[in-house]
Amino acid sequence: DGDLLFIVGKSQFEQTNAIKKSTSKLDEIPFSHVGIVKFEDENVYVIEATPSDGIIQTLLYEYMQKAEKRNGKPLVAVGRAKPEYQYLVPLAVEKAGDQLGRPYDYAYEEGNDAYYCSELVRFSYLDSLRNPIFPAIAMTFKNRETGETEAYWTKHFAGLQQEIPEGKPGTNPADMAKSPIIDIVHTYY
Repeated sequence: DGDLLFIVGKSQFEQTNAIKKSTSKLDEIPFSHVGIVKFEDENVYVIEATPSDGIIQTLLYEYMQKAEKRNGKPLVAVGRAKPEYQYLVPLAVEKAGDQLGRPYDYAYEEGNDAYYCSELVRFSYLDSLRNPIFPAIAMTFKNRETGETEAYWTKHFAGLQQEIPEGKPGTNPADMAKSPIIDIVHTYY
């Protein structure tokens, strides 16, 4: 329970490609999605925020199918909260589960009762004072190689009739996978 599954999403989706380009450099594994593992009865689920369905609970097998493959193996890494944070796991899984049915956060804005994937993780893992243990970072929607705003994001936020939240507090799967709060305990690739 509570492990974080970071995946490199399939490149067939325009949003996934934009996330990869704005959160990872060419020499990095471009994690574009993350979910929280939940064991229930005899099944293993992943609680995740998806653009198509909002906050859902997906069977592990189905979640793994969303990943790109390298040499036939899914590009998935398992992150686990370090021992000093393990006491937070049961409440984090419960908190994430409480968000089932909420909408996806297309605005990438904290505090609007909607969540994108890494935002769901950030606001599920809370310390004893109810503060997120994963700190916010300044979001960027610019290509990490060119420094130019990805065309997808320009179109996306224009459609929402809002400014691109460049520099606003948030998070992303690629940076979260490098957090000192977790250890990558397994990779499937």
